[in-house]
Amino acid sequence: MPPRPSRSLPSRALGALLLPLALSGCSLMPPAWIIGQQRTTITDHLHFDNAPIPASRQPVVLPAATEALKLPAAPGGGELGPWLEQQGTVALVVLRDGRILHEQYFAGRQRDTLLTSFSMAKSVVALLLGQAIRDGHIHGLDDPVTRYLPELEAQDPRFVQVRLRDLLAMRSGIAFQEQYGSPWSDVAVFYLTHDLGRAVAGLKIAEPPDQRYRYSSGDTQVLGMAIERATGRRLPQLLAHGLWEPIGAGMEASWSVDSAVLGQAKAFCCLNARAIDFARIGQLMLDRGRVGTRQVVPSDWIDTLLAVQEHPGKDAAARRNIEDPSRPSAVFYTGQWRRMPQGRLEAAPDPASGVDPATLVPGTDFYAQGQHGQYIYVAPQQRTVVVRLGTDRLPGTWWPGLLGRIARSGLDSTEPVVEALSAR
Repeated sequence: MPPRPSRSLPSRALGALLLPLALSGCSLMPPAWIIGQQRTTITDHLHFDNAPIPASRQPVVLPAATEALKLPAAPGGGELGPWLEQQGTVALVVLRDGRILHEQYFAGRQRDTLLTSFSMAKSVVALLLGQAIRDGHIHGLDDPVTRYLPELEAQDPRFVQVRLRDLLAMRSGIAFQEQYGSPWSDVAVFYLTHDLGRAVAGLKIAEPPDQRYRYSSGDTQVLGMAIERATGRRLPQLLAHGLWEPIGAGMEASWSVDSAVLGQAKAFCCLNARAIDFARIGQLMLDRGRVGTRQVVPSDWIDTLLAVQEHPGKDAAARRNIEDPSRPSAVFYTGQWRRMPQGRLEAAPDPASGVDPATLVPGTDFYAQGQHGQYIYVAPQQRTVVVRLGTDRLPGTWWPGLLGRIARSGLDSTEPVVEALSAR
């Protein structure tokens, strides 16, 4: 870490000086690139080492629907397509009943453009955990993480209290700074370091586990490393064999790793694939882990990932794992997926109004989410999957609500459609 500079420098100048120094010290990326960019982008995989994930040996061609989707109006009126592009969208794919209802790309991207998932990768790690439990590599969710990563106990004895279920629900109590604007935060170090094992070795416990929900990329990284240790295989290998092959992924993918030498996958982010293949993950969830006649992921595991459970905690938000509990955008954080509450498919409430977490009732829709507006949104009652990938997620629109509206387009449904919600 560079020496602390004089306090007399303006904070903006300090940030401009310190950020490149901090990031270039822990990154394999060229310093000139870091100085020029200073933020994550969906093309970051071009600057990382990556573990390849081959396309399925028996790729499944997704058939086109017989009728094209009539997109709903944009928030505020007008055509949705141009509005999506203005909002930084690069891909929009809609599947209904396993058929391509809509596929559109923006800003020069095409179907074969490789794009990163950011934190949607967390939701994929959760699927790999279910397969590891099914195959007997992991005994169950109540296993302490130290059963698979015993070195954690040496760095902080309280790690023995952390169960895999605590990591899955992001209730571990591990100290972790999830601050995207700070080069000193843990998530920035995890993202750019060339030795993730060393970064994980520096983690400590902040509070007892299972007391509250606290979003943490560190939880998923530890969980992913536990899966690797239990199975004896790297996450990209597990994904290639356990998911990419059976879902019939049509194109190769990759998972960014800390370095070519160590090859530790960034479990909390950085699965790189095509939008159409991300949609296959959504279809797998929609079909409760089944592809054709094959049960790829146990159906009861899908239920576990989406279940809203009652936890310990001092208030309703803590007990029910609610994210953004005081906002109209409040959702349930389940097993590395997010679940929409009932009522979010009605006209949007006033963004200034509060929400009582105790009154929220789980709905049927759920989604995976990544930074800058990466989404796999699943509407089971409509048999629809919506994938949105983008360079940014500008403030003023609540994207899960908008994607829920797209999922209901063209259907005669008694369920009210969702409206755009200015809540973030």
